[in-house]
Amino acid sequence: MNSQKSICLALSAAFVLASPLSALAKEKGDDWIKDTSQIGKSNGVIMSNQLLELGMFTGSTLRIQGEQALRLGDTDRAITVLQRSIEMEPLDMDGRILYASALEKKLLAQKERDPKLYNFVIKQWYFVSEKAEFADQKFQAIGHIQNLTGTLPKWYERKGKFLKRVLIPEDGSVKVAIGGGAKTQ
Repeated sequence: MNSQKSICLALSAAFVLASPLSALAKEKGDDWIKDTSQIGKSNGVIMSNQLLELGMFTGSTLRIQGEQALRLGDTDRAITVLQRSIEMEPLDMDGRILYASALEKKLLAQKERDPKLYNFVIKQWYFVSEKAEFADQKFQAIGHIQNLTGTLPKWYERKGKFLKRVLIPEDGSVKVAIGGGAKTQ
């Protein structure tokens, strides 16, 4: 009887772990919607403001901690916590807006701006502009896209075409220019 319970428990754990959580983001090349491991930190020393994370946490509690870290000026901490928040709840637009804001703040603080981060920030704001339910969130995202790229998506323009038009090569051949006008080196 005990072995049957342990087998059932093992099988149920295997099914839970094997469930395709990333099926949401599996359009052509859209793994950046849920996979944020390329930007930010994923591990390290536990600090005092992380003690609440050691127990049960949800995407909402992580979003609140990220918002607090952003308000206190700890951009790296905010990015880390908000990254985990949107990995847990990919369609939480408030968390996504905070995450994009933190990434943009980090980008603007850099002297030599990272093209990979620039492209990632634009993709995050574009995702918000497309998936947000509320008009204020859409307009906020569109405003950030215009400030970063100097242009807006045209009403008839599909996602791939717009992103191809505004994203820059990540190899460093083009210097990041906020507000458009990318300069070749």
